[in-house]
Amino acid sequence: MGSWPGLIRLSTSSRKRSRGYLFAAIVALGIVQLIFQLFPGVFETWNSQVFDRFFLIRSSIGKYKPPYDGTVIHVDINDTAIRQLKTYYLTRSQYAQVIRNLAGMHVAAQAYDLIFAAGTNQADDQAIIGAAREAGNVYFGMALALGSRSEARPGSIAPEIREYLDHTKWNVKVVGGEKDLYTGTKPLITFPPLAEVSEGIGFLSLKTDRDGVIRRVPLLVRYEDGFYPSLPFRLACGYLGVGPEKITIKPGCYILMEGARAPGGVARNFFIPIDKNGAMTINFLGPWGEMRHYNFAQILAASGDRDAFEMWTEELAGKIAVVSDVSTGATDLGAVPVDINFPLSGLHANVIQTILSGAFLSEIGRGAMLAIELATVAAIFLLSLRLSVVFFSAGAALLMIGYVAASLFLFLSHGLMVNIVRPVISGAAAASFIVAYRYFRDSREKEALRRSFESYFPPSVVKKILADPTMISRGQRKELTILFSDIKDFTAHSASYSPDRIRGFLNDYFETMVDVVFTYSGTVDKYIGDGLMVFFGDPEPAPDHALRSVQAAIEMQKKARELSAKWAVEGGFPLRVRIGINTGEVIVGNMGSSRRLSYTVLGSAVNLAKRLESSAPVEGILISQRTRDLIVPFISTRFFGEIQVKGVGVPVRAYEVATE
Repeated sequence: MGSWPGLIRLSTSSRKRSRGYLFAAIVALGIVQLIFQLFPGVFETWNSQVFDRFFLIRSSIGKYKPPYDGTVIHVDINDTAIRQLKTYYLTRSQYAQVIRNLAGMHVAAQAYDLIFAAGTNQADDQAIIGAAREAGNVYFGMALALGSRSEARPGSIAPEIREYLDHTKWNVKVVGGEKDLYTGTKPLITFPPLAEVSEGIGFLSLKTDRDGVIRRVPLLVRYEDGFYPSLPFRLACGYLGVGPEKITIKPGCYILMEGARAPGGVARNFFIPIDKNGAMTINFLGPWGEMRHYNFAQILAASGDRDAFEMWTEELAGKIAVVSDVSTGATDLGAVPVDINFPLSGLHANVIQTILSGAFLSEIGRGAMLAIELATVAAIFLLSLRLSVVFFSAGAALLMIGYVAASLFLFLSHGLMVNIVRPVISGAAAASFIVAYRYFRDSREKEALRRSFESYFPPSVVKKILADPTMISRGQRKELTILFSDIKDFTAHSASYSPDRIRGFLNDYFETMVDVVFTYSGTVDKYIGDGLMVFFGDPEPAPDHALRSVQAAIEMQKKARELSAKWAVEGGFPLRVRIGINTGEVIVGNMGSSRRLSYTVLGSAVNLAKRLESSAPVEGILISQRTRDLIVPFISTRFFGEIQVKGVGVPVRAYEVATE
């Protein structure tokens, strides 16, 4: 059989295919990276929302929850407290009494998620000022409008507020650029007489992510020429004995608290992971009820009951109390990963808890994430080299699922937040591009193979080969029937016609003969000048291959006579054909070099078929004894005689087939 370009590609294109897969993966990665750069906020939001689900999963699995020893507690002005106090509007004298009571109960610190922005009446103001001074552990809130440095616009503020801010600003060490740190404007502080007697004030201002969820809080912001801490960070620094001189901030990396020492503990350095804005990711314990909660009204009422006071002292000694209004109608609510309506005082409490426990959440840097994305795409590429489309798609999906599962494990067990969306999208894009390339290339290759195979195999066989190329990739030993045909005196006739006329005659002849061969499920092995070599019974098995071969030969002689008559009218030469057929054991398979392959048959049975063709009468069909034995019930033959075949010691009996 002649060399088939399609078959060569089938056997030798793996390197080219691998380069195509690699190119598809690289293009996919490049496009995805461009999209990441153009729309960063979209993918950051998606990734954050995935981790919101991780928080919910963690809150349902006790062993993976962050450590909570009860040090940070809530004192709530809730609906029950409002009913017990019989008023929604609390006076500062009542707050003062709670401050005194908590101090008497030996809490370590009190943080009020409130801003007492101005004085009311002298008695109430003096009461809360005196209580805060005596307690010596009270922290109040302030507010700042947070934005970028370019957005900051100086504004006028009251002299007493400016004076307070000037002498309470923090001068911390900054490593690296600070242009992305939040800048505060429009300060609203606890009124100065109360602020001055407090242990400190801190801002309560927050920044939501693009989807309106609060996941991070800035711990330090710049205001004019100084820094100001958030309320939870201010309290944590006071509790751990860390002043501003012991604080270093490296935007995008960490805030360092040097020599931090909890009561009764040893001094150590705290490295708090932060983003470029100076914000820490909050390691939420879980929903609102995860921390301990106490009733504001009951603590207020304890001042008149010695036994109750002692009980509360035993319960609250050494605690950090976060006092806030969480009653129905309170507007200080926001969406967080564990709850869509979360009292924001709980957010401050979780910040304090995160810092004191040291259970920080850290994110992998951009360089490491890019390496992970490259590794994911590389793994997808390697899978594409070894697996079929179906298994490759399943393998790619399993790889993505495995990555998400590994990310969940790292989050649960180590507090490590790797970007999930980017590698998954990169991997999915690479897989999609490779599958699309495969489909395009395979479709093109199959079309080329189909066109090539249709010159040698019947259409029904071509479909089977395209579905299962291994049909023609195996070498086998089997009994087949081989047919040779040849045109009588073709060489002499060809000298009388132009090359184009000869080419036209041959094309017309071969087209007609091959149609007959395919009708009987034969396989064209090769074209030999004006000769044709065909075999029957492979690659599609046919138990009656001998009968098919002889029937095809009879039809071929009939078509040859019709062509001869047609050519005579057109001024052509007389077409007379000899055909020889033999049935015997041969080796059939794809043979040749990697550059030139042929699906052909080899063996002495092939030689005998050729010898029968050269010995056949003009316009006759000569077959061997074995072929006659297989067709004798169906087709008439007559003994032709014995012929001598090279390599065979005894003469071979030959039979002529009746063609009419």
